[in-house]
Amino acid sequence: MKDFTEIDSTARTVRYHGELYTLTHQLTDPYPDQLSKTRALFIWVTHNIAYDYKGYNRLKEDRKSRRQETEEEFLRRVLKRRKAVCEGYARLFRKLCSIAGIRCEVVAGYTKTKPYQIGNLGIADHAWNAVYLDTAWFTMDPTWAAGSCGEDEETGKLTPFKREFNNYYWQASDKQFHRNHYPEDKKWVFENSYTKDKFKAAPYISATAITDLELISPAEGIIQARKGDTIHFRFRYRDRFEYLQVNSNVSRNPAVRRQEKLSRRRSIWVTDTVALRKQRYISFRKQFTQYEFDYVVTDEYVTYLDILFDYERAFRYKVMIDRTPVSAGK
Repeated sequence: MKDFTEIDSTARTVRYHGELYTLTHQLTDPYPDQLSKTRALFIWVTHNIAYDYKGYNRLKEDRKSRRQETEEEFLRRVLKRRKAVCEGYARLFRKLCSIAGIRCEVVAGYTKTKPYQIGNLGIADHAWNAVYLDTAWFTMDPTWAAGSCGEDEETGKLTPFKREFNNYYWQASDKQFHRNHYPEDKKWVFENSYTKDKFKAAPYISATAITDLELISPAEGIIQARKGDTIHFRFRYRDRFEYLQVNSNVSRNPAVRRQEKLSRRRSIWVTDTVALRKQRYISFRKQFTQYEFDYVVTDEYVTYLDILFDYERAFRYKVMIDRTPVSAGK
């Protein structure tokens, strides 16, 4: 894999002075190949544009009214404010690539960002890019590469953007990218035989774990089981964790972290020592980066299984329990 350290460092120092063509040439002229040029443009966008979480939280009508802008007006506003939602990231990156002579398209589609989305497609409300380099298309998501926002549990609104570059969404493999992205137009599906139904049925993987996690079995996110069945889990994880737990809708470990208010506007996260003593852990087998463990279905009303690494949800499976009586053998 190519080392982009020098390109990244240089791209982050380039300043925009009101002219996109000048900006693009400053970023790309030092490099002879399209891959390096694309990387410089990608890094500049992710480093200089913040996610407009306040704009996202506004009513949809407010966002719709801005769609009447011309491309030039739209991009001028994004660059002036240095803020955008996904459409702004994707369209700005496309424009810079176009100026540099790199083929780049905006792709609209579905994402899997919530545990309850297993089996549900939702709406196509995200945008990312497909870039043609050498002889192949590559998918990239400058929005998710730039950083992330939290979510207020009470209101459901996004909280302030935290800039933290995530290289996972730069030139990800088709298999990696389709774990939480699926295009509205199937021509942008580059993984053989991967369908919308397979995306719907895929497991949920948290944003904090997805970079290092590869689920092996069960292969699909919807598990068909009966009470008393043993489900065998197998996965690879390149990072480390000490404790593994399973939560479900019928049996949960109490949360070990809680917010403690220091003042009207300030609070901190603290460890709940009482909850810590009540935790239940799952034994697992490990060989290098591969992990295995078994889970016995003890309740016929289980509907999902959350697997936790060190008290934080890493991934989820949906469970469909077969409650039909088992007929006696003939």
